[in-house]
Amino acid sequence: MHVPANAEAGEAAPGGGRGALPLPPRLDLPYAKTLRELVLARLAVNDLVLDATAVEWLSTPCAQVLLATARAAEAHFRIVGPSEAFRQAVSDLGLDGELRQWMN
Repeated sequence: MHVPANAEAGEAAPGGGRGALPLPPRLDLPYAKTLRELVLARLAVNDLVLDATAVEWLSTPCAQVLLATARAAEAHFRIVGPSEAFRQAVSDLGLDGELRQWMN
């Protein structure tokens, strides 16, 4: 399982602050299962803050994981520091209205 650097340590992430789970540059199909496992594990013990600063690629399967997580966790979920590539992918997938409320 690929775990982003500092994800388990809860160290400060650029733009995300302490406790943010840094997302890797490539959120592609092979990473979707790992992403799901990571968000479920984090939500089981804490609120979930994802740092999307480094994201360069967001696939539809990973966007689906994020959307399902956002809907299920609502007030306990946030995406911080979304990169321009992340924002563009969300827009290209037509998910602006769905994910915007959880991004800052």
